[in-house]
Amino acid sequence: MTISVKPLDGPLGAEISGLDVRNITAEDSKALLDAFNAYHLLILHGPTITDAELVDLGRCFGHIEKARVKSPLSDRDDIMVISNIRQNGELVGSLPDGEMSYHFDRIHQAQPCKGAALHGLEIPVEGGDTCFANMVRAYETLPEATKQRIEGLKALNTFTYGATKRDGKTDELGPHAIHPLVRRIPETGKRALYVCRLMTDHIVGMPEEESAALLTELCDHIEFSGLIYQHRWSVGDIVIWDNRCTSHARTDFSDKERRLMKRVTIGDTVPPLQ
Repeated sequence: MTISVKPLDGPLGAEISGLDVRNITAEDSKALLDAFNAYHLLILHGPTITDAELVDLGRCFGHIEKARVKSPLSDRDDIMVISNIRQNGELVGSLPDGEMSYHFDRIHQAQPCKGAALHGLEIPVEGGDTCFANMVRAYETLPEATKQRIEGLKALNTFTYGATKRDGKTDELGPHAIHPLVRRIPETGKRALYVCRLMTDHIVGMPEEESAALLTELCDHIEFSGLIYQHRWSVGDIVIWDNRCTSHARTDFSDKERRLMKRVTIGDTVPPLQ
C-alpha cells in the first residue's frame, strides 16, 4: 500500500496515512524523508508501537542517538522517556511537568540533532499539547530591514538541564554553543531563523541591551505571527519534526494527570550552516 502525504491546513506539517509502521519498505522510507524535508513536521495517528519499531521509524531520517538518561520504562538506551510518572517517589522520565518554552533540541551543543520522533502513550485530558513553529517561514516573513540587520550574526546558546523556562536556567555557564542566527538547510537551500526564547542567551559582539531587545523582537515574531501548529495529542500519535527548521514548546497540564511519551533523537553530521 502506498503511503499518503496530506499537507496540513496551517503553517507547516503533513499527515501520513497508509504506512505499516511494522514493515517500513525502502520506498516508504524515501517518501517519508522527502515529506520531512518538504513539510518539516510529520504526523501519524496510531497505532501504539514498540520501542524497537519507533527506533526503526526514526532511522528513516538518519542515525539514532543514545538518550542522555536511560529510563526504567525502556530497556533501550536510545529511547528517551518524557514523563511525570514517579516510581517510589522518583521520576522515571525527563522534563516531567508543566509548560515548556520554545526551543530547539540541543542547540546548546556544537552538533545539534537533526530531528526527533515522539510517540504519545499516556495523554492528559487537557493540556500537554506540543506547539511547532515554522522557522523557514519565520525568516521569510521578517521585514527586509531585520533580515539585513541579522545577516551574518551569531548567538550563544546555553541550557540548564531540566529547565523548562528561561527563568529556570542558572547563571552558571554549562553546555553551550555559538551558532548563526539564520541557518541554511542543506537539502533544500532554504534559510531558517535559528533562535529561541529558552536557550538563546545573547548575540555575539552586540551590546547587552541591544541584543536582548533584538532577541525579544525575533522571539515575539516567531511565537505570535501565525507560524504555529499546535498538536493536541491522542494515544498512539507519532510526531516527527525537523529540528533544524522548527522550534517547539509545550502547553501546561495538571501535575495530577499522567503523561508518558517516548522519543528517539535523530542525529546529524552537518553543523548549522549560514
